[in-house]
Amino acid sequence: MEENNTKSGTYWMLQPMVIALVLAGGFLLGWYFQRDGNHSVIKGPHGTEISSYNKLGEILNFIQTKYVDSVDIDHLADVAAGAMLKELDPHSYYIPKKDAEAINNRMQGNIDGIGVEFFLFKDTVYIIDIISNSPAADSELSRGDAILSINDSLVSGYQREVSEILELFRSSADSEVNLIVFRALEGEQIKINLSRSKVPVKSIGSSYMIEEDLLYIKLNSFNSRSYSEFMQVIEDAVKNRSEISIILDLRHNPGGYLQEAIKILSQLFPRAGTTLVKTKGLHSIEKTYRTSGRNFFSIDRVAVLIDGASASASEIIAGVIQDLDRGIVVGTESYGKGSVQEHYTLRDESALRLTVSKYFIPSGRSILKNKNVFSSENSGDSSQLYYTSNGREVLQGSGITPDITVATDSIFVHSDFNQIMQLVNKLAFSYFIEQPDKGKSLTTEDVKHNISQQWQEELLEFAGEDKFESQVNSFIESDAEKLHSFLVARLARFFLGENAYYEILNQTDPVVNSALHALDNDYQAMLSNAR
Repeated sequence: MEENNTKSGTYWMLQPMVIALVLAGGFLLGWYFQRDGNHSVIKGPHGTEISSYNKLGEILNFIQTKYVDSVDIDHLADVAAGAMLKELDPHSYYIPKKDAEAINNRMQGNIDGIGVEFFLFKDTVYIIDIISNSPAADSELSRGDAILSINDSLVSGYQREVSEILELFRSSADSEVNLIVFRALEGEQIKINLSRSKVPVKSIGSSYMIEEDLLYIKLNSFNSRSYSEFMQVIEDAVKNRSEISIILDLRHNPGGYLQEAIKILSQLFPRAGTTLVKTKGLHSIEKTYRTSGRNFFSIDRVAVLIDGASASASEIIAGVIQDLDRGIVVGTESYGKGSVQEHYTLRDESALRLTVSKYFIPSGRSILKNKNVFSSENSGDSSQLYYTSNGREVLQGSGITPDITVATDSIFVHSDFNQIMQLVNKLAFSYFIEQPDKGKSLTTEDVKHNISQQWQEELLEFAGEDKFESQVNSFIESDAEKLHSFLVARLARFFLGENAYYEILNQTDPVVNSALHALDNDYQAMLSNAR
């Protein structure tokens, strides 16, 4: 979702939709209206009688003063506020005070913690990655270490849930975390004391040269650092090169900050002042976002990968690239979320994200998918034809339709897929934990040699623990080659990190391979010919 952070200030007085703000004063107003039985007519915004604005406060007041038992009135207020926002559209929602800070931190690209990624294997918690620029990165912790206890609470040797372990890691920033870890290579326990802090979470999951002069970038979200991370990987890639081309993978990217998407787009268009996006809303000033003209690197061909989980800022980038014939879009139709949300902090430090406008890309089309998303709209077919800069036909009334459609592999939508992948992860980790230090000398091509010839039988053994053998056996019979590819990729992830994981997966990814073929063969023809 696209968001602009806005503090409450006086803005709430101008927004009749923000009913939740009445919660702070509803009890007093309810008492005032009850004291003599008279309901005075008070005019609100646009001349509306204030009684409709005060109804929630009155109801809560009656519950607090008349209900048969004591109740948690704050909880009821949260429930009521959440229900109101649900009546608007799927992208407007209420955030209770207890969740507001964590959600805002995630949008900023931070989490509170020590900066480790762990994997629960059987009854033991293992560190599988350490985030750079985190407390863990400055400590003695290493990948492959087994965490025995967190702040005197044993986490290994017990059948703990992942959620329990996460709760032990989570706390307010700057609080102490005392770990006891076991390092198998040295055969000893080590005590490590750390202080929690805000840990940066990268929005770019992977970047590597997939071909000579062709950079693959996997962008997972648009947080406050996405543009700077994007520019850093471009800078690293152009060393000793006059220009590069890019494959920007936005599959399963739900969006985030609109401004970050605009800044990334500006790097793909050399001319200043080119219109990228317009936003329009009943109570919002129409805004037009244009290219800056300040390009720092030379970027040649562009391919954008999308799927049904690409939304919001992801769709803006794909749609602008398509409308201005700057590159090709490959994959499946995107989600179709063509609206902008703003963040409002309420007086009690709870918050809401409210849809305030819709966005329109250069052809003039909205990419809001046909469905009854907004309460004031009908859900009939409103598909309309628009045209790109070179005269190619594009539609309004859906998400972004790719230039090259590659059907989603049926294995990914199979009802048992997630559980199968959990078993694949367990098997891959069992190989990793046998030699956790060997990854320092491995390449991605070496990883597959660490997989047993009997991997299918071993996978079935893991499945037997969950009584899942028949489902796994069915997958092996129909998709053994794909399962082997997932297994190699996961083992590479444990040994070498995210880049190795995507490098192996992309070798057999039909969407990536379709993009590679088009960039090398059909690119210019696709952009110049009207469909």
